Amino acid sequence: MKNALPILLMLLSLTALGQDRIFTYTYQSNVLNKGQKELEVWTTVLSGKENYYREIQNRVEYEVGLGSNLQVAFYLNSKQKASFDTTSGEIVMEPTEIYVSNEWKYKLADPVADAFGFAAYGEITVATDELELELKAIFDKRIGNSLHAVNLIFEPEWAATTVDGKVKTATELAYDFNYAYSYKLNNRWNIGTEIINRNKYINTDKSTHAALFAGPTIAYNSSNFWLNLTALPQIAGIRNPDQSKGLNVAEYTKMEIRLLFSYSF
Repeated sequence: MKNALPILLMLLSLTALGQDRIFTYTYQSNVLNKGQKELEVWTTVLSGKENYYREIQNRVEYEVGLGSNLQVAFYLNSKQKASFDTTSGEIVMEPTEIYVSNEWKYKLADPVADAFGFAAYGEITVATDELELELKAIFDKRIGNSLHAVNLIFEPEWAATTVDGKVKTATELAYDFNYAYSYKLNNRWNIGTEIINRNKYINTDKSTHAALFAGPTIAYNSSNFWLNLTALPQIAGIRNPDQSKGLNVAEYTKMEIRLLFSYSF
C-alpha cells in the first residue's frame, strides 16, 4: 500500500498536465499549474454577409502557469478578409493584419471543490491602428458528466480613423453573454453546445448591433493535447440599425467555425 501511494500521486500529476478546455469560444475557470506550458493554435473562419464575404483569423498562443492560480499568455494574431465589391464587381482581398495580445487569468474558485468555479480574465490587444481590452468574468460548474459555463464579457476597442482629413478615435463597446454546455462521453470525448448573445455599440454612427449565435461543439482530450471544434451559425439578428428583419449581416457574419489545437509540455 505504501508503494502504491507514490505511483498514484505520479499518475494524478501526469493527468493534470493536459489542459481541460472543452469549449472554443466559452472559457472555463481552470488555469495551468506552476511551470506548465501550453501552445495553442486557433483558426476561425467567418463567412456570409449580404454578398460574398470570408474572413480567416489565426492565433498562436503560448501559455505559462505561474502558480497561485495565475497564468499568463502571449498571442501572435493575423486576420485576412475577402469580400465582394459591388462597385467593381470583383472580389477584393484586404491586406493581412498582424497584431499581438497579452492575457492574464486568475482562478478564485474551483468548479468541483467549490459551489462553482470562478475566474477573472483580462486581455489587451495592440495593432497598428487600434487598441482593444477584453475583460471576462468566468463561471463554471461540473456536475457528474455535465459541464456548464457562463462568461460575462466587456470589450472596449479604440481605433484610429479619419474624419474630414483629421485623425479621430472611433470607439466600439462590445458586451457579450456566453453560455456553454458539454457532456462527457468518456475520458477522451465531450459533446455539447455554445450559445452567444453579442452586442456592440459604435460611437461613430451611434448605432447598436445585437445578434444571437448557437451551435454544436465537440472536444477531444488526450494526456498532453486536445482538439476542439465549434460551428456557430447566427440564429437571429436581435438588433439591426436599419431596422431590417432577419440576420444582422451589417456587423456580423452568418456562420463561424473555429478549430483549436493545443499541446501541453
